Amino acid sequence: MKKVLLFVYDSFAEFEISILITCLRGKGIQLETFSINTNDIPIISAGNLKILADHSIKNINSNDYEALLIPGGSPYPLLENELLLSLIRDFYTNNKMIGAICGGPALLGAAGILNEISYTASLSKEDREYTDVLNWTNKREDYLVIDQNVITATGSNYLKFAEEVLRALGTISEDDKEPLKYFAVPSIN
Repeated sequence: MKKVLLFVYDSFAEFEISILITCLRGKGIQLETFSINTNDIPIISAGNLKILADHSIKNINSNDYEALLIPGGSPYPLLENELLLSLIRDFYTNNKMIGAICGGPALLGAAGILNEISYTASLSKEDREYTDVLNWTNKREDYLVIDQNVITATGSNYLKFAEEVLRALGTISEDDKEPLKYFAVPSIN
């Protein structure tokens, strides 16, 4: 069974990944969460959802996972957390899939990855706390960017982000043009 790792932190935007994590479970992929705290301290999301992470970052081995997911939120307090940045670099250098949405790519920037790839994010030069970690030359004004093993998206593009992460994990065929139609188009049934 494939395993995917989801980073959760205070202020993470749960709505940006809710459909994705529902689909991962439906596709038989095991999702595990981790935080920089010990796993007995609740994480409080942007919507005030309280969760306990499965693991503390100190107990994570990237070899156990196919992919790393980083939701948006306000990751500014984490930009200098070397354990986290090292883990992100480890996923990247080992060609494991990384998905980061909205403000999540700021952590990729802090890890030095955005110097090597094109990306998008829901961040601008007016977000001064992220100025030093984002490579503005490589930022694309697109809703979604895939470069090497990294998928980035703006926060409002969470459906397409989920779709591309699922494709990268091999759970959706390339010819399936509307795999998440159920979530995008209302139906009576």
